Amino acid sequence: MDEIKALDDSVGREVQDILPATMKTFVPLLMKNKAAVHAIPPQTEPYSSHPRQKLDLYLPKEDSKSSPILAFFYGGGLIRGDKIIPQVPEGLVYANLGSFFASRGIATVIADYRRVNSETGGEDAVFPSGGEDVSLVLKWLETYAGDSKRDVYICGNSAGGVHISTFLFEPSFLEQRRSYISGKSAITLKGAIELSVPLHFKNANEYRFETLKLYYGSTEEASHRCAYGLLEEVAKSGKSKEEIGVPKMLVLLGDFDPENEIGQPTEDFVALWKKTWGGGIDFMKMEGHNHISPPLALLSNDMKGEKWGEDIVKWIHGSSSGKL
Repeated sequence: MDEIKALDDSVGREVQDILPATMKTFVPLLMKNKAAVHAIPPQTEPYSSHPRQKLDLYLPKEDSKSSPILAFFYGGGLIRGDKIIPQVPEGLVYANLGSFFASRGIATVIADYRRVNSETGGEDAVFPSGGEDVSLVLKWLETYAGDSKRDVYICGNSAGGVHISTFLFEPSFLEQRRSYISGKSAITLKGAIELSVPLHFKNANEYRFETLKLYYGSTEEASHRCAYGLLEEVAKSGKSKEEIGVPKMLVLLGDFDPENEIGQPTEDFVALWKKTWGGGIDFMKMEGHNHISPPLALLSNDMKGEKWGEDIVKWIHGSSSGKL
């Protein structure tokens, strides 16, 4: 992780500036440990009808009908990202993340979702398509769970966190959320994890404006429909977490996340949650990480880099056992 600190000192924290060097730091480490990365081959399944709507399922070696399930939604600025990143050799990322959590007793789903159209491609995504894709993954998990009762956790990294926030706070998903919180469904939504997420766009860099307009309709709509804006509407209603169908939350922030786009929005969102509901939210710092490094560090054999993953494992197992 010394390289990440040195990178912060030399080029700063903007994503486009740190991405190549961060990849260059971790990909060789993952290559050395590729046997562990590929020790748990995923099952690929469609979760709905669009060609993009597929997921990879990583199962613990001793999978049981009672093991918790983590559904992970990666980042990519709303326009990029894949459950297996083609630019990384040998399918290492995000197979490393799936195998990391599955090897620690947590069945893990990594889902592709529809992206905003850009020069790199896209699938015509417009708000609330991200929340819809999260909703559909959870419906797939209901079917997968069958007669068993499974604890489910959703985790969104960066843009993926934008999408889980849409599912968690947008009114159109209310009845589905309530069914998962009540424990009457095959799955119980026990927790949500926001991993280095732009929880509002008040300080967004100008180059993001076009994507935000394409997804939300306008920058004004983006301010209302972001996680912070949606939570503001909930706060005005005076309704409890249970009435809204929202589980407890864990928010993670890297030491070297961009302050303008990630750090300040995270601080603002956590403060608004506490003002609205008091408890039910935990906050953790990811020591030594920038915006790109957390997923890449898993199964790199860098213990400091992997600590955030171990913290999530403890949080999930503690929540499912009733100890948290």
